[in-house]
Amino acid sequence: MLRPGLLWTVALAGTAIAVPHKRGGPDLPVTSTPLPSTSHTLSTSTTASCTAGDTSSTDGVQAILDSTGTNDWLDKQLETLGGEDDWVDKLWEKVFPNQGTSPLSGCGTVGSNCVPDEMCGNYPNEQAYWTFTAVGILHSKINYVHEKILWTGWLDGLSIDQISKDFSSPPPDTTWIKWLAAAMTIAGGFGTAVDWSKGLRGMIGMAGGSLTEVSTLQDQNGGDDVDTTSVENTLKNYMGSAGDYLSAMLANATGNGDSDYLPTSADDTLYTYGTSKFFEDPSILLAENTDNSSFVAAFDGFAQNVEKKLVDVAMKSAWYVLLMENDVSESECDYTGSMWLEYQSGKSGCFYLTRPQTSQGCDNDDPSTCQFDAWETPWDTHNSMDSDVYTKLTDNYGYDLEAYFNSLIDCNFNGNGEVDMTATTDNGAIPRCFYSLYVRSGYWQEDPSRPNSYYYLTFQDW
Repeated sequence: MLRPGLLWTVALAGTAIAVPHKRGGPDLPVTSTPLPSTSHTLSTSTTASCTAGDTSSTDGVQAILDSTGTNDWLDKQLETLGGEDDWVDKLWEKVFPNQGTSPLSGCGTVGSNCVPDEMCGNYPNEQAYWTFTAVGILHSKINYVHEKILWTGWLDGLSIDQISKDFSSPPPDTTWIKWLAAAMTIAGGFGTAVDWSKGLRGMIGMAGGSLTEVSTLQDQNGGDDVDTTSVENTLKNYMGSAGDYLSAMLANATGNGDSDYLPTSADDTLYTYGTSKFFEDPSILLAENTDNSSFVAAFDGFAQNVEKKLVDVAMKSAWYVLLMENDVSESECDYTGSMWLEYQSGKSGCFYLTRPQTSQGCDNDDPSTCQFDAWETPWDTHNSMDSDVYTKLTDNYGYDLEAYFNSLIDCNFNGNGEVDMTATTDNGAIPRCFYSLYVRSGYWQEDPSRPNSYYYLTFQDW
């Protein structure tokens, strides 16, 4: 039996690929690039005995499965094989009785060779073709994500120290990982074509499953069993666990583990075997480069979400505040980085980022406790705001500033500071309070006792 998520060793060697950020960003897969040993298996032969199919959408894949009865066929074959143990090799030898030992023994292991014959006409029936094609694609997708994202790919380019330097924040501590599960949930569900009423299944189910394992590991291990010497090492341990989860899932799906741990629909009673239920999900055969609900896109999105959240936490620990200057008109809202945004129905204001020059006195998550005369202004040369923060957010870390500001405003007025997966901003892309930078209302007041037009910030209720 292979229970996913129980291994902790993280492979730290690997080669990173294309970097979408100028600096400081993780190396992420380019989703327009075909996956290794995947794209060529997605086309069907023109042989008359094979069903032509469209794998560019989940509906197209579902039509293939429905018209061919592939999963019914697999369920019956598993019965004739006496169960699911080592079923890939056994089924191959049954389908090709005169071709010797199965060449697909590596299909259950990450990093091994698994390339089923791509020509449907070479199979005795199309059900066998689609079954083995699904196995090959499953292996290829997990292998790609496991290597390029979960273990070393994006972590190689992720520098927590650089983020801290960019936003002048204190050294990070282990509280930075408390939102990690939320980042994975976004990747596993938001923006994807998942029928949540049926639960998490198939490839997207694996994304959600690795979330479950990662989010419970700290509790299961007493809170401090992971390497917490740095945020980087903590993330490596957590991502290593998610990678191990997927490795176990691959083994479980190919007869080298326990199909009871496969993500399947809870109400599926059509099939006897968990393997058949698992391969019923159309996202397994889905072409990765043509649909945002794809497995690789989910983890690609996760990596980007993690980095953005790290930046948000770094800024909050440095006491950045999204300020609405409440005595500024729309025409006067022309500072670098400022935006005129609605914060309540029928009410709008001028929002921009500011921070105290020193964190002396700052306490209890309340910016008003910072020394009142230590705040940077966006317009005064004596006490000038570092406008480079906006360039860092957009160019280095891929932020959409308007979406970020609106998410913060929504959290301030409609959330309680905790991530809420039942409500979103940015057209459903960001869960409420995933970002949690301080949002305050206030105005700048000149101190006549100070030279050089010295101003200080006064916070007010909304």
